Amino acid sequence: MTFVVLRTVFSVFAGRRRLQTVATAALLILAVATLRTLGRDADLRYPFRSKDGKGKQPILALPSDYDPFLEGAPSQSQYCAERYTPSFFDDFRSHPIQYCAAGSPASLYCFQGHTRADNVVDSLCIGQGARLDVARQRVHLDCELRPLDINDTSRGLIPFDAIRGEWYDSGPRFVLDNWVTVERDPSAPAPSAAVQAGDHPQFTILAKRECSANIWHCMMEIWSMTLTFDLLRTTPDPSRGDGTPFYSDIPDFPNTQVLLLDEHSEGNFLDLWTIFTGRPILRWKDLLADADAARAFAATPRNVIIPLAGAANPLWQNDWVDHDCGYAPLLKAFVHRVLRFHSIFTTTPAPLPPTTTSPPPLNLTYINRTGSRQLLDHEALLSAVSARHQNVHIHSIDFATLSFADQLRLVHETDVLLGVHGAGLTHTMFMREGRGAVVEIRPATNDYRGFRNLAVMKGLGYFTAHGEQVGKEGREKGGEEGDRKKRELWKRASWHWDDVRVEREAFLELMDGAIEAAEKSVIGGK
Repeated sequence: MTFVVLRTVFSVFAGRRRLQTVATAALLILAVATLRTLGRDADLRYPFRSKDGKGKQPILALPSDYDPFLEGAPSQSQYCAERYTPSFFDDFRSHPIQYCAAGSPASLYCFQGHTRADNVVDSLCIGQGARLDVARQRVHLDCELRPLDINDTSRGLIPFDAIRGEWYDSGPRFVLDNWVTVERDPSAPAPSAAVQAGDHPQFTILAKRECSANIWHCMMEIWSMTLTFDLLRTTPDPSRGDGTPFYSDIPDFPNTQVLLLDEHSEGNFLDLWTIFTGRPILRWKDLLADADAARAFAATPRNVIIPLAGAANPLWQNDWVDHDCGYAPLLKAFVHRVLRFHSIFTTTPAPLPPTTTSPPPLNLTYINRTGSRQLLDHEALLSAVSARHQNVHIHSIDFATLSFADQLRLVHETDVLLGVHGAGLTHTMFMREGRGAVVEIRPATNDYRGFRNLAVMKGLGYFTAHGEQVGKEGREKGGEEGDRKKRELWKRASWHWDDVRVEREAFLELMDGAIEAAEKSVIGGK
């Protein structure tokens, strides 16, 4: 419409040279103003495009999994935007580094994130042109490591040796030190022949898990793996020169495989590592044990992906201080992918009319811990809740007895999730959006805020109370000559193992609030 008006103005003054010049100038001014407005509109629609120049590198479209969660971005804190919106990718994308010197047959690109408050730099990497060295039992990148220059250090990039590992023998440093060799091999073929994986190269995820049973740790590292892929999908590979990303779904999915480096048991969550792969998981020890398979694997150069560590997941930064990050498309896209992977689809019924007089039926799921941190007398407490709220159907479940898919189905139909502080409350993320409440009983010396913040990100009510810690008899004593410092340390950390007791009336008051909040969310009165 702006340009129609401008054309009209232009035609009115076309016969008069001086005024025509004025009209032309006006046209240019208005056109520039229009383009600047469009630019601002683009920033509003895509808030992950940074305004400080960091987003100069071309950004490819995010996978469609994000589309439902990017609309209507509200104003929020920089803290939340940097960790739970696509701005998270901008930080890594604006800190890329090629560690291999020019002329190296292989390449090692790493992307570095700087969102941690303690100035820790997180890394994820992709090595191109890697081969399995069967004799040395290592993945080999024929790469001459280059020193960093002033341009690298001024941008906050770290040298190769400073790439960090994480707890439980995980993270890029641990993978590089134990399974990857990065050095130049003078006997290797020339670069043009060495890296010849074709138009559709093989991709191998080098996966070193922290564990196999703890749902919180497992979800953090699987989510970090998906974030790694999303960054590679949306970042052009400079070696190609045509804007093609490091990883493309359709051509690369069938050629992608997880190489499991650890020897942990499969556990409940291993299959989620294949969420972006078209091939079965292969264990490192099994590959090396089969000489023919190892030779075949070694015959083809491949791209190896070293994912962001689970401990570097942004949700780990969200655990000791209250944060209200209600707009969290990164979390919501991950949850959507996990549910879809297990063929679980949200079928939230329409809210009941506010005029409804009888309370709506609710499902309350109690996470029944059978090892540490048990809620003492939980049977009697739950019976009291049932007598007080006859519309509430209570399920007391030991989640360890269920498959992960069955856990998801149960939680996705849960309106009130109740548990003592622990990994089981990770399931908060899989509850229905904006429907229900979470109740966390915390040991007296524990002030963890992560599940509270997770509930906020899901639009759920959150209720908590501290319980009295009840230690197992004799646990704090050690031996008669037990070391005093060890006993003191045990006492400070004993909430990890102590059971928890909550007085009946305090528990009922807590549950009354949670059930009321869940009822309001169901009838549309939230």
